[in-house]
Amino acid sequence: MREGRMLEQSELNEVRRLAREFARRELLPIVEKCDEEERFPREVFAKLVETKLHVLQFEEEYGGVGSLQALAVAAEELARVDPGFTLSVMASSQLCGYNVMRLGTAEQKRRYLGGIAAGKIGCWALTEPDTGSNAVGIQTRAVRDGDHYRLNGSKTFITNAPIADYFIVLAREFGEGIEGGTAFVLERGLPGLEVSKPLKKMGHRSSPTGQIFLADCKVPASSVLGAPGKAFIDMKHSLDLERLGFMGIALGLMKECRDRAIEYARVRKQFGKAIAEFQLVQEHLADMVAKVELSEAYLEKGFALYHAGEPLTFHAAVLKTVGAEWCVSVADRAVQVLGGNGYMREYTVERLLRDARLFPIGGGTSEINKLIVAREAIKRYGRSA
Repeated sequence: MREGRMLEQSELNEVRRLAREFARRELLPIVEKCDEEERFPREVFAKLVETKLHVLQFEEEYGGVGSLQALAVAAEELARVDPGFTLSVMASSQLCGYNVMRLGTAEQKRRYLGGIAAGKIGCWALTEPDTGSNAVGIQTRAVRDGDHYRLNGSKTFITNAPIADYFIVLAREFGEGIEGGTAFVLERGLPGLEVSKPLKKMGHRSSPTGQIFLADCKVPASSVLGAPGKAFIDMKHSLDLERLGFMGIALGLMKECRDRAIEYARVRKQFGKAIAEFQLVQEHLADMVAKVELSEAYLEKGFALYHAGEPLTFHAAVLKTVGAEWCVSVADRAVQVLGGNGYMREYTVERLLRDARLFPIGGGTSEINKLIVAREAIKRYGRSA
């Protein structure tokens, strides 16, 4: 079964053009200040909402074109200027919005997709203080109480939590393992739901990350998203798509590092000639270019599989494992090519290296993704004795 709409290349090119122009016009003048102040620029987000670039994967009635790939292309261009801002946009529209679009009732879609399209901000809350990679081991509990549920527990490292209007919260309702998880859509201001101030982070400083606390939080049964007890199964699909879509951010970051390193190498002179003429500098550039090209090609393959309705787990894990680590490598090499200037904040690649370091951690660590790759590879390529 096909999922989403596959746009023509000319349509994707137009999305890229619009997102690039927006990023250069609206984000570029304030990106360094937002990083220093660790501030999400709501004024820029409000302008983005007017373009509908943040909801491209939504159905047309909610302002989108039904294409997750188009959203990833827009994210790539926004991330070339500010990966942090882009991370918050994607967390809201994909992690929160897409799950509502895929699992929600008609009323939930109307309320929450309509809200996000109009500028509300969403988040998806899975990780807990004592359960990161072991997602099904979460301790947040949901207890049925008549026509309501009572939620108790806490979440941490949740992108957008300090600024979110909507919260998708995963809790365990019964059982153990993959069965028994239930997801809920909650709204800011609900009694028993509190959020922390933004956590102090190494990178992505314009994207607020925080904690969520649930203390006897009473919610109606109509807040359940998807089938009760099946949230962990739905979670696996959501994580596959996160690993696919969010690589648009990593790819944009990599391309910006590549271009800045090449341009710097062309104009920076040492010993009477441009450093681009030195073979060891060329080695850095060649490695960066190869990793960008291969990441882009594999991301395109992932979207082709997605639109064809093929299983994504193996390919998404391969992309996340390799792409995330390559993202750090490309940013690190850009700093090295720029030398002392690369270590200075005014030259941008310093900030991009800090931002790149998130990708081997968030959305499933590299270690977990390698385990997934190995497990799936044994099923695919192993021969019976």
